[in-house]
Amino acid sequence: MSSVDLRYFPFSAVYGVDDAKRALQCLLVSPSLRTVLIRGGQGSGKTLIARSITKISGKKVINIPVNVSEEQLFGGMDLDETIKQGKPVVQPGLLSKADGQLVYVDDVNLMDQKILMTLLNSVIDGRVVLEREGVSAEYTTDVKLIATMNPKDTDISPHVLDRFDLCAYITPPENDEEKAEVLRRNMDFQKDPYAFSIHYMEDDEEVRSNIERAKTLLPLVTVTDDLIEVSVELAVKVMADGMRGDITLINTAVSMAALNGRDEVMKKDIEEAAMLCLAHRRNYAQEPPPEQPPENQNDTEDQPDEPPPQDDRNDDERSDEEPPEDQDDTDDQQEPPDNDFQQLLDEMVFEIGEQFRVVDYLSDRHRRISKTSAKKGRRMMVESSDATGRYARPRIPSEKTSDIAFDATVRAAAPYQRSREHSGLAINIQKQDVREKVREMRAGCTILFLVDASGSLGVRKRMTAVKGAVLSMLKDSYVKRDRIGMMAFRRDSAELVLPPTRSVEYSYRKLEEMPTGGKTPLAEALVTVNEYMTAYSRSHEGEMCYIVLITDGRANVPLKEGANANEEVISLAERMAIPQVKWIVIDASAGFIRFDNANRLAEALEGTYFRLEDLNADRLAESVRAAINR
Repeated sequence: MSSVDLRYFPFSAVYGVDDAKRALQCLLVSPSLRTVLIRGGQGSGKTLIARSITKISGKKVINIPVNVSEEQLFGGMDLDETIKQGKPVVQPGLLSKADGQLVYVDDVNLMDQKILMTLLNSVIDGRVVLEREGVSAEYTTDVKLIATMNPKDTDISPHVLDRFDLCAYITPPENDEEKAEVLRRNMDFQKDPYAFSIHYMEDDEEVRSNIERAKTLLPLVTVTDDLIEVSVELAVKVMADGMRGDITLINTAVSMAALNGRDEVMKKDIEEAAMLCLAHRRNYAQEPPPEQPPENQNDTEDQPDEPPPQDDRNDDERSDEEPPEDQDDTDDQQEPPDNDFQQLLDEMVFEIGEQFRVVDYLSDRHRRISKTSAKKGRRMMVESSDATGRYARPRIPSEKTSDIAFDATVRAAAPYQRSREHSGLAINIQKQDVREKVREMRAGCTILFLVDASGSLGVRKRMTAVKGAVLSMLKDSYVKRDRIGMMAFRRDSAELVLPPTRSVEYSYRKLEEMPTGGKTPLAEALVTVNEYMTAYSRSHEGEMCYIVLITDGRANVPLKEGANANEEVISLAERMAIPQVKWIVIDASAGFIRFDNANRLAEALEGTYFRLEDLNADRLAESVRAAINR
């Protein structure tokens, strides 16, 4: 038995994280698996299980700080030796020192994405290519990476996620008994770490021995062609891009078979491996929208052979001729008189409906799922024009500069110190050595919600759902530190309900109090928002601006008397161009019969089109387990 290490919780003692344990064991068994990501909320045991792997691996776990620099991680110039020898000398980085061990990154989603991508590529390829500031080197490194993250904090891009071979999700205990067991084990460890570790030492040794046996058995494990076809089918069902998911799925299934003491992969190995290899690679951008049931499926006998002609008028125009199709029948089978009904609509204030995780509706990649509800600070980085912002990299200045990058300047001067006069100076820096700092800052982002508050949404009882969607998007924008504003249009005008602000509380109150009713002055709304955002974008140069138009797209108040309101809107939209402003059109219409007004409007504005239901990320997403069961 190995000696007792009281710094780490025993691997076998960590309760209720079976997927993460399985992923880590497969990582240790297979030389083809190099990276594991463990996702879970705060306090779910991610760090605990990641650090406990030292108990079963016999290897050290080398921590990589989330704010590590490229030079610290991959290596750079050894200034002392470079000055002494008069030529660039490489100083090894943290990754070189960790050769043969395990490296660990906590909160990997907060790491600089460029450094993270380079780290993943280096771990997967087993070598580091160093080309920076006069230093040119290449070295091999045999390490495996374990990373953890809290998806509620911020997420990482899909192409970075794809570099993780395995991804395990940790969910908190669901019942009181499981929670109580977690508490008991934690209290026992705090009370007497030595006795607790001794109690689970035999279990850890059994896991470790099983891993060693699996390593020996691994080359003998075979996979049938039928199971390879099953693996391919699963990858196709989740629409995983590329071949990494397929390859990793087979490698993981082989590892699981070896861990189970078998020399042949079974279907259950493929299914279990799919949960670890494909869930984080699911491509929602290509997933087709859910199929809608055929209209009047159960009432075909009572329906005419031909469907009724589509009426392109707004609900307000036909409310005096026919009841709304979604409205329930009353006891006397009559609706209120036209004037009373319209007055009722004018006074209605709908409650805020269900809130949900929203898709990344601002992304150019249409309908890409936002994997988290809070992507803090993930807006585009732009180069700062002054000395504010984060120091990103050095460069040779094109003119005189006061923002000197001293580290890069010293490294540029170091190789030439033996040939320069020092005159009592420790280092002689000349003009050609000077480097300046390139600073980056997050680009500002303003989102103006242009909301249709006309009676058509009230008649169809859609305003409750619209308000729920708007509040969900407001919250999503708030955690990204965006400015959010709101403009509503109804009756015969558009009104700025909320100037751009970062106060979600104020936005909530304005949204809650926003009434619904009247006709749909969509053309007037476009003119008003065009004037406002043109002036706004000019006064906020360099800021990304979006207009999120939420409407069914059916107008009935033209600017010019006698004009066709809907065609006027399309014509107006085609001529509309606001500098640095993008349009998002969200179709709030309901029912199986859908008109294409909102879609046509999005095309005319050269914007992105969504249906209201498509904003709900949870509704769009399906689990890999469901695909397996099918």
